[in-house]
Amino acid sequence: MHDPTARHAASDFDPVYPDPENPGEVVDRRQFLAVVGASAALAGVVGCSPRPAPPGEIVPYVRPPAQATPGVPLTFATAAELAGVGLGLIATSRDGRPTKLEGNPGHPASLGGCDLFSQASLLGLYDPDRSKQVTRRGAPATWDDAVAVLRAALADQRPADGAGVRVLTGAIGSPTLAAVLEEFLGTFKQARWVRHEPWAADAAVEGARRAFGEAVRPVYDFAKADVVVSLGADFLACEPGTVRYQRDFADRRRVGGVTADGMNRLYAVESMLTVTGANADHRLAVKPSQVEAFARALAAELGVSRAPPAGALPEPLRAWTSPLARDLLAHRGRSLVVVGAGQPASLHALGHVINHTLGNIGSTVRFAAPPDSLPAPDDLPRLVRDLDAGRVEVLLILGANPSYTAPANLEFAAAVRKVKRTVHLGLHADETAAVCEWHLPEAHPLECWGDVCGPDGTVAVQQPLIRPLYGGRSAAELLAALLPGRDRNGRVLVREHWRSVMSDVKDFDTPWEQAVQTGVVPGPAAKPVGVKVTDGWANRASATAGTDGSLELEFHPDPCVYDGRFATNGW
Repeated sequence: MHDPTARHAASDFDPVYPDPENPGEVVDRRQFLAVVGASAALAGVVGCSPRPAPPGEIVPYVRPPAQATPGVPLTFATAAELAGVGLGLIATSRDGRPTKLEGNPGHPASLGGCDLFSQASLLGLYDPDRSKQVTRRGAPATWDDAVAVLRAALADQRPADGAGVRVLTGAIGSPTLAAVLEEFLGTFKQARWVRHEPWAADAAVEGARRAFGEAVRPVYDFAKADVVVSLGADFLACEPGTVRYQRDFADRRRVGGVTADGMNRLYAVESMLTVTGANADHRLAVKPSQVEAFARALAAELGVSRAPPAGALPEPLRAWTSPLARDLLAHRGRSLVVVGAGQPASLHALGHVINHTLGNIGSTVRFAAPPDSLPAPDDLPRLVRDLDAGRVEVLLILGANPSYTAPANLEFAAAVRKVKRTVHLGLHADETAAVCEWHLPEAHPLECWGDVCGPDGTVAVQQPLIRPLYGGRSAAELLAALLPGRDRNGRVLVREHWRSVMSDVKDFDTPWEQAVQTGVVPGPAAKPVGVKVTDGWANRASATAGTDGSLELEFHPDPCVYDGRFATNGW
């Protein structure tokens, strides 16, 4: 009888591949294809239980769920989050297993569209490299063990009001997680929250604070823009709101298209070729240090009041400013200047003021308040100083991998090893998990309840389509488990948060069920915030434009693997 587990001998025609974990070993073609296909295979063989059932206990439905018909797919509204920005999705499930993700037509940031990162997140659910076990210093442990140790460590911190506690997260786009974190920080009043997101829109918000005196975030409307100027912005690939921006921009690029406004025109000023630059009508390649100098020269041509001086600018670049300024002035209120997330706050402030001068605010760009009420976070360098000085005794790292993404000169991994209690919650046992005492498997977004704000403030509800395959939990559930008397069920956390937000609604069950069914919390998106350029904005926005001619380096997220978090995802 043929043994299905027997290993095939490699033929002379089978190429071999070195095994990175065992350099002396080689992997033949069949093994290689088996490994590559493992993720896809799991989609068909993994059930709804975190571990295989013992032999003899697997039986077919005796009473199948009311909506379940074998082979007939079901669709559910849910959401995905990347760098704190949400996108409404529709997930297709076959026989209890999610198999496809598409955009939610009812979500304004999606309108039925979807980006490659959201699509690829489905493969992350079945990733064979996902974390499957709670570990303590590499040895197997349980969730109860971890929660008991953490509660004891936090109890020791109560006399000092949590002065030795730090919580490190990425950007938070979930109102429920923000509320639970705020409750945690309220319980331990001296504890500090640290936010580290390798590629975030913080500079745009800080630029608005310098220009208008308040921290607000821009929301762009490319459907109304006849002329678009991109200053180092890749809004068609890796900026917050990309999916909606792609759709609105593309609708205005159709020859004889659906609108009577005609085609738009795109100018791109950038230091490396981006997806946006590749689609531009006119593209100007500049050094990273020259982007802001160019913007200052353009502001002078536009007559921006109190604009900082441009300084020396090469003639080929200066030759662009006059015709570009004439085009923008000819389309007042119908133009748009977009500054990239990786550009400094000083350039964002200048971009906001240029849009204000052109009358674009309220037309092609509006401003909304930040989605959460959390206190201002600490930065990573301050956290590392506290770690080195021994001021931190309990460190919770939730869904972040700073050992990989933090600047190398901070030596974050070495600093973490000095802390008595360190906990890492993540989908993978990554570089940060390797230096922490505890590693806890995180629930995939398709396995847990949650919510997330879109770029315009619209909130989408995230619901699970499958039980956690490896017993993972969300960040909100972990924090709730560490609070005395707090319900730790994810659905209860999300539901009760929105019950408190909608406290004036008499029949809460109706809007809640509607939100779960449609994927969008009822109510308008974030209301536009009126802004006004403040006196002295130029002094607050000014920064040195240009360099001394030394080597210049600019970082951008990759349109395929982002900041590296999708590097092992085959899609």
